[in-house]
Amino acid sequence: MRLGLAFTNKIKVGVYMSATIYYFSATGNSLTIAKQIAKGLGGCTIKSMAEELPDEPGGGIANPIGFVFPVFYVGLPRLVKSFVQKLKIVKGTYCFAFINYGGNGADTLGMLDDILKVKGLYLSYATGVRMPGNYIVKYPAFAPDVQKKLIKNAMEKADEAADVIAGGKQMPVKRTARLFSKILNHSYLYKSISEWDEKFEVSGKCIGCGQCAKICPVNNIKMENCRPLWQHHCERCLACIQWCPCEAIEYGKKTVGRRRYHNPNVKVEEIIC
Repeated sequence: MRLGLAFTNKIKVGVYMSATIYYFSATGNSLTIAKQIAKGLGGCTIKSMAEELPDEPGGGIANPIGFVFPVFYVGLPRLVKSFVQKLKIVKGTYCFAFINYGGNGADTLGMLDDILKVKGLYLSYATGVRMPGNYIVKYPAFAPDVQKKLIKNAMEKADEAADVIAGGKQMPVKRTARLFSKILNHSYLYKSISEWDEKFEVSGKCIGCGQCAKICPVNNIKMENCRPLWQHHCERCLACIQWCPCEAIEYGKKTVGRRRYHNPNVKVEEIIC
């Protein structure tokens, strides 16, 4: 069971009584945003998409449902796509989404909207914001001053989002770069899934603490003789690298010497399985 937090200290008088926010977060960016929106809405529950799906349909006229998650390869993370496809939502529910990305969101929100439309729903509110990127395979962590600025801006935008959602206002998806997102997301995120994690390496700095296994959202890491072994169904979120307390995990030679990153407002206990 992963994190489930209820914010009930502030109940807004407005259109909605209670909201549920489903989030996916590897290094804490999405969790930070979800918590900020929940704080603004009041009476809001946030749940990880890595948890088991609820048995009963959620949502309803007085119970909006939101999705907060990062962009992977200019599109939906596989975990997010699968979760939303399987999630049962009551017709007529006000649905919203808030994405974050190191580069750009492209048509990620449009992809999510397409899944909801199959259920007879749509995104009533959809937005996104740039956050410190964590794809260490391609680039090192952003400079600390840049991180601080981006996180501050994201929190301000999360506050704005909460006000819009609380008022039941409409700000639907603006589609862009559809073909680009579709091709790149599928070609890179779904390509060679069983082989991608073979490049993970563990240095002599590893102390066998098992934090990498505990934090993996898809249980892709098993500990054997106090060493992590990847099981070939990686989500490519890189939480294992970023949260390793000893910086003992590398992805081939690409990550050697690169600064790690996880959101300074989130503790590992909030992410861990």
